[in-house]
Amino acid sequence: MSPHREHADRSVRAERDRGASLVMAVGFVVLIGSIAAGLSSLIASSTNNRVTLASVRDRQYAADGAIEEAITSVRFLDREAEGSCGASAGAHTTTINDLDVRVDWQNVCGVVRTSTGELVAQRNVVFSACVDRGDTCREDDVVVRAQVNFEQAATGEVTRTWVQSWSVLQ
Repeated sequence: MSPHREHADRSVRAERDRGASLVMAVGFVVLIGSIAAGLSSLIASSTNNRVTLASVRDRQYAADGAIEEAITSVRFLDREAEGSCGASAGAHTTTINDLDVRVDWQNVCGVVRTSTGELVAQRNVVFSACVDRGDTCREDDVVVRAQVNFEQAATGEVTRTWVQSWSVLQ
């Protein structure tokens, strides 16, 4: 083969490949740009979700703590007055995690017979916690609800406290 022909073949191949580097460079830039856009979108949405989840978590923890505080208060109420089965309801407010939380409680009393045949008052109390808006907790605002049993002796003293249910609703 002649040297001119060989040079001509290389020139034709070089002409066909001309611009391929440019297409590859543009494709690489588009690929890197797409990856960067996707990552920045992921980071932005994760940051927004973190703030929302932190707010929900703080509200739930505050409601949980407020119910625990209310359980302690109700346990030691005067059995002859507001802590008796005759008292139908009450409320407790507190501030936890910079949130004002209201806990409404309602007595649901009953009497059970022990294994020895003695009648024992079973005072169940339903606690409902919500963010305090100055009024009783509406059903759709309740964050945490708990039902607690205060077992009372014949003297009225609480002998045992049982958590029967504990539900995080929001």
